[in-house]
Amino acid sequence: MVADELSVAEVVEHLTTKKGNQFLADAQYAAADIGRRREIRRGVAQKVTALLVDGVDGDLVDGAVSAEHLCNTMWHLAGLAAQEDELAGDGTEASSVGAH
Repeated sequence: MVADELSVAEVVEHLTTKKGNQFLADAQYAAADIGRRREIRRGVAQKVTALLVDGVDGDLVDGAVSAEHLCNTMWHLAGLAAQEDELAGDGTEASSVGAH
């Protein structure tokens, strides 16, 4: 657990906005247990869904591009989490990384 743990909503906000702190969000995700990571992914998935359905300011192309960026971020975080788990001796998420 990170000393100054943010709420799941705060982590999602950092991951999904231009003003967010990506490094802080990365650290929060990597330090989270599997349940918390799942909650963070669920929050990001809700943002991705909204972008794909509603777009950015009504522009579906911009929404799709933004959704892709978020998916790439989550792919990066899955790899980061797998490395952290491997270093900690807990391979719970590591087995699924790279499977796609």
